[in-house]
Amino acid sequence: MCFSSRSRLALTGLILLLLAGALPAQEALDLAQPAAPPTWQPPDLAALPTDWWQQFDNAADVPLEQRFEQLNGALRDAVSQLDGEQLLTGQTLLQAIRTQFELLRLALTEPVTEPFGTVPVRDEYTLEQFLDLRQEASELENRLSVPRLRIDELKHQSELVRARRDSLLLQYQGADINTPERLLTGLRLIEARLVSELIIADAERLEQRIEQIESRQGQINQRLEYARDHLVADPAYTTELNADFEDALTQYQELTDTVASVQRQLLENLSKPQTRPSLLVLRKQQLTRASAAQALARLTILKLEAERIWQRQRVASAEAGRLDEAKLREAQVFISETLGQIETWTAASRTTLLSPAPADSLNAVKNMELAQAAAQETLRYLEDAERTIDDLEVLTDLITVQQIGMQHGLRSIWTRLRLFAEDIGHTLAGYLAITLFHISDVPVTFGSILTMLLILVLGWGISWFIRHLVERLKSRRQFASSPVVYTLSRLLHYIIIFIAVLAAFGSIGLDFSNFALIAGALSVGIGFGLQSVVNNFVSGLILLFEGSLRVGDYIELDTGLRGIVKEINTRATVVRTNDSIDVVVPNSQFVTTQLTNWTLREPLARFRIEFGVAYGSDKEAVRMAALKAASRVDYIVHNMPSRPVEVWLTNYGESALVFQLLAWVSKAGVRRPERVRSSVLWELETQLREHGIEIPFPQRDLHLRSGFLENPNDARAGDAAPAARPADAKPV
Repeated sequence: MCFSSRSRLALTGLILLLLAGALPAQEALDLAQPAAPPTWQPPDLAALPTDWWQQFDNAADVPLEQRFEQLNGALRDAVSQLDGEQLLTGQTLLQAIRTQFELLRLALTEPVTEPFGTVPVRDEYTLEQFLDLRQEASELENRLSVPRLRIDELKHQSELVRARRDSLLLQYQGADINTPERLLTGLRLIEARLVSELIIADAERLEQRIEQIESRQGQINQRLEYARDHLVADPAYTTELNADFEDALTQYQELTDTVASVQRQLLENLSKPQTRPSLLVLRKQQLTRASAAQALARLTILKLEAERIWQRQRVASAEAGRLDEAKLREAQVFISETLGQIETWTAASRTTLLSPAPADSLNAVKNMELAQAAAQETLRYLEDAERTIDDLEVLTDLITVQQIGMQHGLRSIWTRLRLFAEDIGHTLAGYLAITLFHISDVPVTFGSILTMLLILVLGWGISWFIRHLVERLKSRRQFASSPVVYTLSRLLHYIIIFIAVLAAFGSIGLDFSNFALIAGALSVGIGFGLQSVVNNFVSGLILLFEGSLRVGDYIELDTGLRGIVKEINTRATVVRTNDSIDVVVPNSQFVTTQLTNWTLREPLARFRIEFGVAYGSDKEAVRMAALKAASRVDYIVHNMPSRPVEVWLTNYGESALVFQLLAWVSKAGVRRPERVRSSVLWELETQLREHGIEIPFPQRDLHLRSGFLENPNDARAGDAAPAARPADAKPV
């Protein structure tokens, strides 16, 4: 039968449609049949599959104990084929696997239950019951920190175990089949997998604990909110508080005596040179323990006192509450002091606990054991102190809220005070409106003068604040040497002061429309007495805008003054010399005279230090000595090919060969030229002496003539030709 191409395509499409319709029916048939129950077969260590744990874990129809016994039996049979040390290693791994499985079984089967009781539900709460609820809330918060830290540790352990599993898997796949090495590696793989599953199970149990603790915490916090609004005073509890207060006072006095006694013992031990170090550690820790116990007793007294205050204010008047404010302030001050001491005591106690035991004598060991026991007791005292401080802060808040409620009865007094203040205000307003004098037709009053002064003070304050911000900005490294920042600060200062002056005089009613008269008066004043002041002011502006002089530059004037620019003010600039002497220089001198700015744009400068050596000295030796001397000076820049240290022969002097050492000096050295020159000359002298090069003295040729001239003719004859020295001439 022959089909066309179109017929063949149609037939193919029909077959595909029939198959597509048959597939869902086949799927329904498969679903109608019951699924085969999963089975568990122990893995073969010679060919351990990668999904053996999934097979083990999914076989829910076989009890967990039975699955493990089957697995353990298969592993035991495989290990029995080993011998020697490999057999011992295999048995050790089997024991580790059994231990890990027992831990895993407990983690999977035992329920996670926190021993929480029921939260009491009451219509009213006493102060004691409220504090007990807060104590439980604080304990719950501390309990949450432990499982959270443990979860973080388990995450880290899980990463390590996963890396170990990957490494063991590579070893297992690389080992030959049916070899002892492959068998032992398989056992290690199974153990690592059990450890990994145990970590996961422990993390899940910890998460369940956290959920239970957080649920309990929510219940306690809810009851706390209710209890805070339904607190009542309990007369019986007041009687108990009074008894506890007296006992606390007695205990505090005893602890005070104990602290003094321990202090005396410590001072006596410190005064004896032969005292063992372990005994000193013991005495210091005993003093810390006694001080912590004393602080706890004092906090307990303050807490009991705060509870008594609260109880008393519930039934007393507002006046009684005001009498207790001093005690509350005392408690707050002592809390602040104690919090700082707690950190110190905690650090000292932990240091004692971590100190190694001495091995020199039994007494030293005993002293260290006693010190560590005292440290543990100190830490318990400090924990109780922190809880007491927490209760004290809560009590202070309760008392404050209670006092605010009691002060509602004082609103009438406040109203009277407000009305009295308004009367005083009206009276002062009348006095401020009194006219003192007139400027033209404008009256000047007390109020306008006060306003003018206030504007001037405000303008000065704004200027000071801006300059303070600029100084903070300059302290940052990226702006430390920026001249723009300083120029901007000075310019803003002048502008703000100028605006403040105009606003101040405008506040008293001065009209600046007739400014020509004022300008003419200023011109006359400038012409006679203020010429130098204006000159310096304009010079200061020129320096700021040109940037030829900046704060921090090292400068030199033609007068010889050298130093660092510290301030550029309105009239003068402050220059601090290397001797820390501040010299005030008028700004006009920087504009009209020659100024050398050593650090304007280039931080480095080249110094020329001239020195001389004796004629006949080796020039290369001189050069090497000079370069070595330069290398020993810190301010000289080294290892810069573009700016090397050089030695030049510059002149033939009368007594010496004149050399110059040319060296580039850092910014710090540029600011200390004399120190740099002195350091270079110092090292030069040392190196020239070590190289045996002479530094010559000044030399002169001296010609001596002998005999005496008896007449002028002989003198003229002597000028013509030098006379010969007689053989018998003797020095006079």
